[in-house]
Amino acid sequence: MTIDDAFGRVIRGHWLVILLCIVAPYAAVSYLSRGEPDVYEAVARVQMGTELAASNVQADATSQRVLGIATSPGVVRSALDKARLREDPNDFAVHYIDVRRVGVSPVMEIVVTDTNPARAATIARSITADVIKVSNVGDQPTSNQRRQAVQNQLDTLARQRSRLAARLSNVDPKGGTALAIQAQLTSLTTAQAELERQMSDLNLAAPSPSHAVLLDPVRVPSVALPRQDTQRAALAGLVGALVGGGLAAGLEALRPRLRSGRSIARALEMPHVGHLPRLDLSRRTTNAAGPVADRLALLARRYDASDVLAVLVKPRDEASARPVAALLGPDPQKGPHRVPCSVVGRGWVDPGDSPVVAVLSPRHVRVRDLVDTMSFVDALGWPVVGLVSYPRRWFWQRRRAVKSAPRHEATTAGAPSPVRPWKTRLPGPAVPAAPVGAESTGAGQNGAEQAEPWPGKGPEEVLHR
Repeated sequence: MTIDDAFGRVIRGHWLVILLCIVAPYAAVSYLSRGEPDVYEAVARVQMGTELAASNVQADATSQRVLGIATSPGVVRSALDKARLREDPNDFAVHYIDVRRVGVSPVMEIVVTDTNPARAATIARSITADVIKVSNVGDQPTSNQRRQAVQNQLDTLARQRSRLAARLSNVDPKGGTALAIQAQLTSLTTAQAELERQMSDLNLAAPSPSHAVLLDPVRVPSVALPRQDTQRAALAGLVGALVGGGLAAGLEALRPRLRSGRSIARALEMPHVGHLPRLDLSRRTTNAAGPVADRLALLARRYDASDVLAVLVKPRDEASARPVAALLGPDPQKGPHRVPCSVVGRGWVDPGDSPVVAVLSPRHVRVRDLVDTMSFVDALGWPVVGLVSYPRRWFWQRRRAVKSAPRHEATTAGAPSPVRPWKTRLPGPAVPAAPVGAESTGAGQNGAEQAEPWPGKGPEEVLHR
């Protein structure tokens, strides 16, 4: 299969499905986007400290910390209560609150979106105030408590050392009591040095006061965010095109079809003789049948054939194909060199002495039908000269053709249709004058001679029906 065949079978063959998959989501998204209200964005800019981030990882860590504070359920719930909005804090934080960092600087933007500009500004102010408050004083109570605990331990050690030093001065320096007191003082000194080191670390790690600063306060937005209806509709159409292409490929894989005469001829490995615009006796079909008949006669001359047998891919088109086959046969005026053509249908067809086969197929056909037809053609064993295509006939066209076709067609091309005696009024023959005095045998009561019931026909033809 070539690329053109694959493109024709998938894209050109199912273009309506693909177009529907593109237009339907595009129209749906465009229609639904028109009813959406305008969205406003309230922005506050905050500086989180004075030190620049050493890398993007550190900058992301700072922005994630601010985002974690801004989207906390308690902080969001307090902001929603101030704006008198009853929403789920978690859902509102996920969809309507965002934090954007400015490069690798400690400057952060707290963004709140809402359909009401005043309400968006109120929520943004509340969240920004809570973020600054938590960033400035949130860690200080814990650090102060730890420093106070270490300082209390240092005071306790100082009092114990003072008591031990007073006892040491009242005991015998060379006794065992003095040695025990000296050992206790040494241990207290070691513990005091460790506590002093912890206090120094806490003092160094203590956050500087008011390191989060509000740079740009929240203002009520006056201009709505630009709508992205066209972009979303285009994206929906693109997704629909992908879905339509996959659906077309699936349909083609399940029910493979060929949709042009040339592709059918390439699949059958035979020449494409010609195309008939319609399978009827219209002027267009008559004009197009001439070149097709000449090509068939030329190809039949190659095999010294006496007849052309047209094998139908669609047997239901037999009634309409028989009159068209007569157009492909000899014409006393325009084509006496042409070869008689007859359709191989449900009945008997005289093949003649040396026939050739031509396949008569619609332009839109299933591969399964072609396999069945070529099995029959191979069984015949006669040479195949080519393919003649015609447009696909819809079911209403077939019904119209069946209604307009005669009930019994002639078995040979050009033979007149049988006359129905119950629908045809035969004219009465002229009555010859009878000699005077002679008896008129077979005459009627009025002296009229009885006519032959079917002039020019034998009794077998009269009683055929």
